[in-house]
Amino acid sequence: MIDLTKQSLFLCGSKKLFRVIIIFIIFAIFAYGSQTAVQKFDKNNNKIFELLADKVSGEGSVVVASGNAVLLNYDVYILADRISYDTKNRIATIDGHIKIYKGGSFFARAEHIVLKMNEKYEAIEPFYMQDSVSGMWISSHIAQKNDKKYSFKNATISGCGIENPIWHIDATSGSYNSDGSYLSLWNPKIYIGDVPVLYFPYLFLSTSNKRTTGLLYPEFAASNIEGFIYMQPFYLALQDFWDMTFTPQIRTNRGYGGNFEARFIDKEQDKFIFNTRFFHNNAFYYEKYNLRNRNIFGFEFSHSSRNPLKKYFGLHHASIDNGLYLDFLYMNDLDYVRFENINKIITDGTHVSRGNYYIQTQDHYYGINFKYFLNLNKINNNMTFQSLPNLQYHKYLNSLFYKNLLYSIDYELKNTTRDLGYGYIQNSLNVPIGLQFSLFKKYISLGIWNNFYASNLAITNASANYIPDLDKKSTRKFGNLLSAGYSIYLNTDLAKDYDKVFHTVQFEMAFSAPYFQLSNGLFDSQMYALTSQARNQYQRDDLDRYFIDNHYYNDIWDPLSVTSSMIFTKRMDLKLTQYFYGLGGKELFYWKMSQILNFDDPISIARIPMENKIGFSPLEGLDIYGSIFYSFYYNSLDEIALNANYKHNYLLANLSYYIKRKFNDNGINKIIENSANYLKGAVSNDFGYFGLSASVGYDIKNNVLLDWDVGIFKNIRCFGIGLKFVNQRRPILTNDPGNPLEVLKNTYIKLELNFVPLTNTGLTYRVVK
Repeated sequence: MIDLTKQSLFLCGSKKLFRVIIIFIIFAIFAYGSQTAVQKFDKNNNKIFELLADKVSGEGSVVVASGNAVLLNYDVYILADRISYDTKNRIATIDGHIKIYKGGSFFARAEHIVLKMNEKYEAIEPFYMQDSVSGMWISSHIAQKNDKKYSFKNATISGCGIENPIWHIDATSGSYNSDGSYLSLWNPKIYIGDVPVLYFPYLFLSTSNKRTTGLLYPEFAASNIEGFIYMQPFYLALQDFWDMTFTPQIRTNRGYGGNFEARFIDKEQDKFIFNTRFFHNNAFYYEKYNLRNRNIFGFEFSHSSRNPLKKYFGLHHASIDNGLYLDFLYMNDLDYVRFENINKIITDGTHVSRGNYYIQTQDHYYGINFKYFLNLNKINNNMTFQSLPNLQYHKYLNSLFYKNLLYSIDYELKNTTRDLGYGYIQNSLNVPIGLQFSLFKKYISLGIWNNFYASNLAITNASANYIPDLDKKSTRKFGNLLSAGYSIYLNTDLAKDYDKVFHTVQFEMAFSAPYFQLSNGLFDSQMYALTSQARNQYQRDDLDRYFIDNHYYNDIWDPLSVTSSMIFTKRMDLKLTQYFYGLGGKELFYWKMSQILNFDDPISIARIPMENKIGFSPLEGLDIYGSIFYSFYYNSLDEIALNANYKHNYLLANLSYYIKRKFNDNGINKIIENSANYLKGAVSNDFGYFGLSASVGYDIKNNVLLDWDVGIFKNIRCFGIGLKFVNQRRPILTNDPGNPLEVLKNTYIKLELNFVPLTNTGLTYRVVK
């Protein structure tokens, strides 16, 4: 049997051993100078029962032990002022300052107990019991124990101190299973101080971190649009190697649905996770917001395994490494992800599912993979390119004839397809061969490489409307490309120690140029010009549009989309990287700079912006980093992304800024516009008496306040409370082709409560405009 949860056996064992030692010392203190009244041993001569005290007397079958009386019964130690034991009926009556220790830990306290050992029955008055692991305690006027189950009435439960607990639960009746460490309560009322805040007809609580079948803590919220929201998970764990969670949910003004999650782990410790979700919108809500889907559904599956050939097929070979990875998601609506919990935030309408299986040795790599793209920003996903399956072979870098002559081989088969529109199958082969030298006592490394590239491509799902026709007679469906180029690499890696600062510098310069190229069909040189002209006839937003009335695809073949990595250009790549390290290897400052000069660009060799990445830590706890792109052609900054993080004690702060420029050269002048300009910040701190948190996002370009939230919280040992005001932008899918993704304003107030050690929960009131 394999457990899904992992614990530190050494730590748990050490804690248990420490408790046993303490109990042994207590028992030894009480036993010193005491008289033994009764002793019993099992067949292996292990002591299973003992009664002793300072004074022991007897009358008939009744033995009375008084003064520091101690009763040992298996793993239970009971300390009291007086213990009366009927040896004939095996009934013990225990009185006065009773303390019960079980399994090496303090377990319960009482003043009067009647213990029937033959029936495994106890009557405890008054009853007080505390779980040694979680700190939870139960107090009642009287309790009855039958075997391992305690039953009580009019009980108080809490995880705080017994004197004036910050929070407590009052229940009319209930029971506690000491073996399973779970608590059942009827008509429980949860109080903060003397103020009742929650009521349940029935509540099941677990004081253990072990996997146990039962109801989990619910989530609930209130919304002026969706009504009362309630999610009630049920956890099923009948065996150690699998578990399931069923979570039905209802939104009174919107509809109903449910979530299902299953987790499995096999004998080889490989995990399998499956999730599915369904939600039905009622007619009123569906029509009011013009939703794209009345029924929302989807499923997801994830699995990973290292060396499955060895685990499952018995293939033992030290030189073979293989692995399997699957992460797949299908959904018909963004709300599929949002319904995972009440306040799930969705910021992207796209998702990429991936799968990969590989086998590799020291010299070779074989792989098969797929990518499934889900784009919910469109009315449907029919025209989204899918990459499945793809085959790959790679020959790792190795020497050829002698050690400085190196080569590698890359082959790839791509199958790019979709339901509507053209797809294509492409074979490509890349073979780099080069010389690599070290010069000037290895201060400089020089590489001279020759790259050979070959590819052929065939269009699938052909239509005469998507490819410009060169000869006006037939549409081309095939293409071949053969190209070759050379590259010269020069790099150096230097380091110097300046007492308390260590400085490293890496510089690399690479020059590459083509010297041969042959192409035909879809890769013909005239095809590039023709497709560019055809695409200019349509606005970019009109591309990939499918007109249902005449089944016409405005989807034009673009050879650059598949040849950008195949065709060699005359270019130079420059890179400079610097690091400064302080004492203990602490990173103080780094600067990475890169610039590409394209000598084949007819307008300017420096149209590609220069990239700079900078990071430094001027103060303890303060990290500043960012990236800056500068265009020498436009003499302007192209993109800036800056981030600053600060942490000191309980203070956390973050500030980020992003700006993206849009360049347009119309031949007369250079137009520069801001296409994106955002500022975001967040701060939180616990001041002791209370804590504050806040975050905000601002669109500078459009002068729009984006998501923001403000919260106040307080944590007091066994209890935490927080109040948060949140404003978010919530995208929904609609049936409007002109506006398939509409953004609603989502504002809500959430009260968060943390009842240690039970759970944290909250009440949300949502206002959706």
